[in-house]
Amino acid sequence: MNKFSNDLINNFPEYLFNEINQKKISARHSGKDIIDLGYGNPDLPTHDKVVEKLIETAKIKKNHKYSVSKGIYGLREAISRKYENNYQVNLDPNFNVVNTIGSKEGLTHLLMSVLNPGDKVVVQDPSYPIHHFAPLIARAETIKINCLNESDFLMQLVQTLKKTKIKLLLISFPHNPTTLTVDQVFYDNLIELAEKYNFLIVNDFAYSDIYFGGNKPPSLLSSDKSLSHSIELYSLTKGFSMAGWRVGFAVGNKDAISSVTKLKSYIDYGTFQPIQIASTVALNELEEYPFELSSVYKERRELIVDNLEDLNFSVQESTATMFVWAKLPEKFRNDSLKFSLELLEKSNVAISPGVGFGKYGEGYIRIALVENKQRIRQAMKNIKAAL
Repeated sequence: MNKFSNDLINNFPEYLFNEINQKKISARHSGKDIIDLGYGNPDLPTHDKVVEKLIETAKIKKNHKYSVSKGIYGLREAISRKYENNYQVNLDPNFNVVNTIGSKEGLTHLLMSVLNPGDKVVVQDPSYPIHHFAPLIARAETIKINCLNESDFLMQLVQTLKKTKIKLLLISFPHNPTTLTVDQVFYDNLIELAEKYNFLIVNDFAYSDIYFGGNKPPSLLSSDKSLSHSIELYSLTKGFSMAGWRVGFAVGNKDAISSVTKLKSYIDYGTFQPIQIASTVALNELEEYPFELSSVYKERRELIVDNLEDLNFSVQESTATMFVWAKLPEKFRNDSLKFSLELLEKSNVAISPGVGFGKYGEGYIRIALVENKQRIRQAMKNIKAAL
């Protein structure tokens, strides 16, 4: 046990993906060509126009000073305009928007600012790991509900609400890792429940811009035009391929936004101002770029799905995200971590075991669409030879 950490940190479990990450590093050090389809780190470039604006504004000395913790007005105005144009939601840049250092930081600080120790939070399982741990960092208690079927999830949520007082519901659609999407009626039902039982809904909307076939994912806020019970976390990471830039937003309910803005004012001075200015260009001038990226991900997805189905994997149908979620063939289904480790050793291809996203992810794998088609073809060839 680390004597210089508190009980919270000491009780955090070992990050399940660490074993796979260490084996990837070891294999690369030994000279193996590892094709990494496990880590959802976009390989597609940030648009040249954004990079050029960053370089231009970084040369201006006044931009080297402290920025504004909640984000410069122009950036907050840009995300407000996007929500008005795309979802017919009216956001006041001064009261309904705060810039975050990516959605992961935004989520953690949001929960720290609105939850008290012991508050109960409903979380999807499986889900992106920070969804499990951000409530714990805020000293809240989590109630995990299987989300592999949205109808069952809603039914289980209703049962939970009838017997337990919750403070917050944490969801994410389009969903990582399962790639599931929902329609506006689903959000309408959630808002009705939030009004009846008085809880806040937080939707991690990080994959909203990556979708196929014209199936634009709806926004939670469109079902709550008064913004009484909802917050959404938006990010430029995936839709604009700006992962390392760390630009995100929390938008919605003014009281919750006020709380996280106040907390952040004691923690940081905001993102480097040239990054904020360049991000404003992305939102204001590059509305079509996410469509270009989505078309690339769609082609990669189809290539992987065709190959997995040939190997008797059952693949989740999806029209969004940059992932493939698949059920393992019967003989591998009891241990997705063991399967992933052995696959890495035999095929030099890294994937994510479903159990890393929660207990209900056991028996599944997640594959990230983060290599070009040539590398994906090689990965699929390697996997077929290994199996």
